[in-house]
Amino acid sequence: MLRNVFWKILFYLGMTSLGALVTAGQGVVSWRLDGQWVHPLWLNLLVGALGGALSAGLMHGISSFIVQKVAAGEEVALLNGSLVGLVGALFGLLGYAILELLFNPGVWLQLTQAGLVFFLTFLGFRVGYSKENLFLTLISGEQPSGLRESPKLIDTSVIIDGRIGDLVKTGFIEDGILIPQFVLDELHGIADSSDSLRRRKGRRGLDILGELRQHPGIHAEIFNRDYPEIHGVDRKLIQLAKELGAKIITTDFNLNKVAKVEGIQVLNINELANAIKPRFIPGEELEVEVIDRGEEIGQGVGYLDDGTMVVVENGRRFIGKKIRAVVSSSLQTDAGKMLFVRPKSEADGRGEE
Repeated sequence: MLRNVFWKILFYLGMTSLGALVTAGQGVVSWRLDGQWVHPLWLNLLVGALGGALSAGLMHGISSFIVQKVAAGEEVALLNGSLVGLVGALFGLLGYAILELLFNPGVWLQLTQAGLVFFLTFLGFRVGYSKENLFLTLISGEQPSGLRESPKLIDTSVIIDGRIGDLVKTGFIEDGILIPQFVLDELHGIADSSDSLRRRKGRRGLDILGELRQHPGIHAEIFNRDYPEIHGVDRKLIQLAKELGAKIITTDFNLNKVAKVEGIQVLNINELANAIKPRFIPGEELEVEVIDRGEEIGQGVGYLDDGTMVVVENGRRFIGKKIRAVVSSSLQTDAGKMLFVRPKSEADGRGEE
């Protein structure tokens, strides 16, 4: 909180100073052109400071935007944008000087001069800030490292799952991963569990997290913010995503549903896995090992290599064997895709009939 207040105060002071410098600069330009001060320098500074403070108050939305950027860990981007914005403001002053050369300022232009200075300075600042990526790229020849797209928050389930490491390596998940401290604390708790299975999962999650942070192709960092008044890691994660405008990467079914209701974009790895599974059409053949009995009489159950459940009609007698089967239909559920097949020998027999 104090950190955000500091940056907001710095923003207002910067705008006030900029207003003072702009108006003083207008006096310098006028003195250079006419050989005398249009107004005393102290008056220019005073009016400029008041104008800068007023403009800072009117642009409260911009300050909120800056605080949000700082909260997301984008101080570097903010500083880059401010520097380029200052260059834009100087271009605004240059435009004003050109207008001074084109027009002979009279009494009726005195009021419009101040408006032009403010407008051109603000326009230059906004253009400079919005095009900071382009300007910095032209100057340095490379993309600024402090800038990234909206951050992605990861929860405990996706860390333990482990597939996020493979997605990062293949480039499907790009830069900007934040690991909230309360998620890391939960992961440590799982790794210290008395249950051996949970303990192994937690330690594997910590190993995967270490690999993510060391991966050269992605920037993953610990984000130290907590909400003591909010109970439950999922609720804290949703609150943090709202404040940062972030996406959530998860494999948790319930978190996925709640986050979508709250208007938060969710990247569900299970949904991605289901989306890229091969599609089968009725009549297509496949090979499956029947490993268990199904819910209905005579049914057998098997799984494909990608985890797709296969229900084999009249397949109970084939338990423990691999068979060729023909697809009858498929069913998509929240838990994944199911295929209904029948043994190829029966399908061929029905075809002959």
